Amino acid sequence: MLSPLEKKRATYLSFFKDGVADALLNGDGMDEKKKSSAYYKQGYDFGLTMYSELDGKDWEKENEHG
Repeated sequence: MLSPLEKKRATYLSFFKDGVADALLNGDGMDEKKKSSAYYKQGYDFGLTMYSELDGKDWEKENEHG
């Protein structure tokens, strides 16, 4: 059984992960129900950073062996 602190941490982590997923996969803005969460916003910002790092990469060229 999870302690109250562990439950809070699980919720915080869940909000962070949702923010990352929304930024990377959806890309159409924050979830209105979650955007008041600081953890969601941090995850969303992290996801946008990751997206900008990945955007424009030539994956086929980087994976060529030869």
